[in-house]
Amino acid sequence: MKLQIMDRISVRPFRVSDRDDLVAGINDWQVARWLASVPHPYRIDHANAYLAWPEHSEWSLATTDATARLALAVCADDRLVGGLSLVPAMRRPGLREFGFWLSRSVWGQGIMPRAVRAVIEEILEHAPYTGFAASANHDNVRSQNLIRALGFVADGQDEIFSIPLQRRVAVNCFRLRQDSVPT
Repeated sequence: MKLQIMDRISVRPFRVSDRDDLVAGINDWQVARWLASVPHPYRIDHANAYLAWPEHSEWSLATTDATARLALAVCADDRLVGGLSLVPAMRRPGLREFGFWLSRSVWGQGIMPRAVRAVIEEILEHAPYTGFAASANHDNVRSQNLIRALGFVADGQDEIFSIPLQRRVAVNCFRLRQDSVPT
């Protein structure tokens, strides 16, 4: 399945052919430092292992099963420029938590908010009572602003281990307001 978001922008399952763009995007320290669970430097073997995960091909299951994991490629002209994941929220039972990253070359173009909205709409079409969560490093103002712009509201703080930073970091947690869910 592929969701067309803008003229050139789409969201689709990852492909093995995305490997080089995945490495280039995540290996940028300005991207990696905000991600909790990726090694840095990010190498081809990391990308190969990631692309082998089953959540890259289970789109239909992940739209209806709140326990399913989903990972999607965010693309410009069908070339990978970012990633979006949706997993059961460990710290917020019953919710599904978004994670996302975008290559620095396309920051500020409105791509990620549109991608997240499109995925939320698609999931709610199949599972209308799904609740969503997100979190961001307490210092990552860009991601927090994006999350708030999508209609998420503050839902406490937590602490996680950041693999790229090799230390525990505070994260601000958010929950999607029910009145802001697209209809």
